[in-house]
Amino acid sequence: MGMALLLMINERPLTGYDIMRSIRETTQGFWKPTPGGVYPVLKKLESEGLVHGDWYVYKGRKRKTYVITDEGRKILEHVLLKQSEIALGINRLFESFIKDMFGFENPHVAPPSIFAFFESQDIDVELEELEAKRETILNLMNSLQRCLNNVEQKIRERRSNFSRV
Repeated sequence: MGMALLLMINERPLTGYDIMRSIRETTQGFWKPTPGGVYPVLKKLESEGLVHGDWYVYKGRKRKTYVITDEGRKILEHVLLKQSEIALGINRLFESFIKDMFGFENPHVAPPSIFAFFESQDIDVELEELEAKRETILNLMNSLQRCLNNVEQKIRERRSNFSRV
């Protein structure tokens, strides 16, 4: 649940109520989170420094909006990268199974893609939703660029260590 909340808060600042409503709407009522399920997780994420909550008053009522922190983004990036690695590993298993069962030399099973979410051709999408998608894609591109930079740095380090030997 924590990672689901981080994903949502990464898109835009949300209140606990906003989170519950969004989950309920997104799952078409299949998952109906309760305050007793959401707020303890938000409190834990906040105590771990992954989100930050700010209080404000709206129509005479106090509300707390949660924003993801830099540390929360790092954790989220790590989890998404691991999830992607797991999905690719499962994909390799399916390819091996198809090769063994049906004798295909180079079976290609389409890997699960997070990009399918971004490539939808919905004509009736609201401007706000398109802007949120754009922001999510930009965040993903930045995350991928940081991952690429880290990998390139490790390659340079390994090459440097190798050439010293």
